[in-house]
Amino acid sequence: MPDKSARPFPIQMEVEFIDRLSEPVREGRAKSVSDIIRTALERYDFANVIVMRPAQLGISVRLSAEIRRNLKVISRTKHTSVGQLVRAAVEAYLPLLESGAVDQLEMPLTPPPKVVESVRSPRRKRAKPARKKHEKKRTKKR
Repeated sequence: MPDKSARPFPIQMEVEFIDRLSEPVREGRAKSVSDIIRTALERYDFANVIVMRPAQLGISVRLSAEIRRNLKVISRTKHTSVGQLVRAAVEAYLPLLESGAVDQLEMPLTPPPKVVESVRSPRRKRAKPARKKHEKKRTKKR
């Protein structure tokens, strides 16, 4: 009988890994992908787990408003981060830069997607509540 307290728990995984988990299910060696994950979690000793994450640095890049807007729109439509899009573009460009082929325009230039702006009223600043005459303005202590 299934556990009544068990609820869905969303987990992000690579498609290739999920495909790998689906093979034992198709071959009849496991009931479901969820069953494989539950069993693995019950048996795994997390005491000695080491998570390898590449070191990352945050950088600032001057980008035009149009490029920033396009990156945000594309990241939403592709369901990915702006960083992933920047990384993909730079990884496609670096071999051309390293080979000296930059001036030969071998890299296919794709036009940016058309941005369809929704019709909305302009954002308004929230009005601050008016101070009463007897209230003093608070000053920050240094």
